[in-house]
Amino acid sequence: MSYGARVWDENGNLIMDTTTFTYQVIWQGVVDFSGTVGTYTFNIPDFNPANCVFMIIPTRAQDVQSSETDGLGNSKSYPYVTTSVGQVVVRFRNPSSSAGTIGSRIVAKGYAIRYST
Repeated sequence: MSYGARVWDENGNLIMDTTTFTYQVIWQGVVDFSGTVGTYTFNIPDFNPANCVFMIIPTRAQDVQSSETDGLGNSKSYPYVTTSVGQVVVRFRNPSSSAGTIGSRIVAKGYAIRYST
């Protein structure tokens, strides 16, 4: 018996097959910008941007922007993420932004995921 999921496109071509595609969560933790922390640096062994991704998922309903015209859009925006081998840096705003730019104030769960085919 095989396990996994398969997805076909509109032409019947197999485009994803998790019976041959695997992934592994190699790190998970809280990313909390609700206080005074402006930057998190996570040293994650085996993280490599060539075969890993870093995702952020908000954990509080108040951190989800209700519409594009939401006046608190910047404070509900996703943080700025940079990756390198063995490390992920998450900042509450783009480092090239002016000092007066409002940064993210979300509380989220972060995941580092390694994948292979």
